[in-house]
Amino acid sequence: MEKKTKYAIFNYVEQDQDLIDGLEEYLNEHVEEIYEFFDTELQRKQVNINIIPTKQQYDEIVMKKTNKTEVPDWEIGNASNGGITQVSLHDYGNTSHAFPPEKYDQVFDKFKKTMIHEYTHLVVKAYLAKYDAGYTLRYLNEGIAQYLSKQQENIELNMIYSLEDILESTSCYKGWFLLTKYIVEVKGQEYFLNLLRNRLQALSETPILYEEATKYYESLKNNNKVI
Repeated sequence: MEKKTKYAIFNYVEQDQDLIDGLEEYLNEHVEEIYEFFDTELQRKQVNINIIPTKQQYDEIVMKKTNKTEVPDWEIGNASNGGITQVSLHDYGNTSHAFPPEKYDQVFDKFKKTMIHEYTHLVVKAYLAKYDAGYTLRYLNEGIAQYLSKQQENIELNMIYSLEDILESTSCYKGWFLLTKYIVEVKGQEYFLNLLRNRLQALSETPILYEEATKYYESLKNNNKVI
């Protein structure tokens, strides 16, 4: 089945019809915030969002695209080739995100945030292309996707991750978020965007930023402050 909306073209099977209205409403509420953060002049496009009925089918699609031999059980979404692919919420029982029925509303909220996370990746790609910036550091890309999707709102503000984790790990999501949050909120939005499109500068400055962020979060903890 297909449904065209302002910001997306949803492709899904009948069993997922109940998800689509909520996803459309959420996109309409939040997509402009993403564009406003990066560049309001970026062209808006209807993004293909493919809701895949099962985790098994999702894994097969990802492995075919990437030549991977396996996909982790926590992976439920990705952005590639200008579109988004997500495992249906109705098959989360076959992922590490399985949940009891009474948690449905809470998990659906996370599902929508995952969609915004992946949408942010597509806008990052368009932003970098506009400025002929090539590609950026993974922690900046993943960090800003979490920041703008509000996926990590309630985590402890404690930099327990090493600089090596930040730069070399393939799944240091909380560390990536914490460093990005510090850069955006303390150093400023324009500073972050400059790092995003200047990879060598970002590589050079990340060790300093990491030390600053570590001390910053420690000072907040000592003073019993939250942000």
